[in-house]
Amino acid sequence: MASRDLQHYYDRNTALFLRIGSSGGGHAIHRGLWAPGVRNGREAAEYVNTLLAERIRAGLPEAPRTLLDLGCGVGGTMFSLARAFPNAGLHGVTISTKQVAIGQELAREQGLQRRCHFTAGDFEQLQLDLRADAIVAIEAFVHASRPERFFATCRGHLAPGGVVLIVDDFLAHPVAPHARGMQRTIDRFREGWRVPGLCTRSAFDAVAETEGFTCVHDRNLSDLIRTRRPRDWLVAAASPMARILGLGQRPFWANVVGGHALTRAIRKDWIRYHMVTLARADPGRRL
Repeated sequence: MASRDLQHYYDRNTALFLRIGSSGGGHAIHRGLWAPGVRNGREAAEYVNTLLAERIRAGLPEAPRTLLDLGCGVGGTMFSLARAFPNAGLHGVTISTKQVAIGQELAREQGLQRRCHFTAGDFEQLQLDLRADAIVAIEAFVHASRPERFFATCRGHLAPGGVVLIVDDFLAHPVAPHARGMQRTIDRFREGWRVPGLCTRSAFDAVAETEGFTCVHDRNLSDLIRTRRPRDWLVAAASPMARILGLGQRPFWANVVGGHALTRAIRKDWIRYHMVTLARADPGRRL
């Protein structure tokens, strides 16, 4: 049931995400990062892909031959990594059949259809006949209803010596029983954006280690997110009305309510945006 709801959410919202997003034709659904030197929305959306390519190079002894993107959207990150690693084959998995159709068409338009492949499916139940040198997941882990299944998928599809790179939201700290404002905000984000896997970094590390992975690199990217854009003020104005009218279960309005909650949580430092690199557990390995 949860996977069908998530599929419906993305099938209904993807065209809107691409139309009103700020990636400027970069085909990105993830958030932009406004690092020093970034001049526009397309560069902001591309910046996380640049960071991923850097971490892949740092974590592997040679250029990757196979890359797997879990929660690939319409392929924006895949296309960027295809340019960074011209000899690699890339495989993307998304729960949305509409995203697969869009991604395949975009791959054809860019002449990447032989290198970029899309699969419609639930990454918690994935069984592909491949082993990837690097697995990436941008704003996808939080959608996992059972995080151990996400890591099982990574374990089953990671080549020896490979790395897993996750860029996602994490709770800065557990919600205290008396912190009702924080709890309401976090609940609205979880429900609106369908993110049952939202957890603290320590909880994430605990599950990862139980499933055979260890963190070898972590970077907090929260300061690079803009939360006071004109669209943020529009969402802030629309969100209360959507809740009052009971629209929060409809995909578009769920995104509005959840997006406003996320923006507030980032401003309050209740949620942080991290890039985490994992490797199969090996106490002697450092990147």
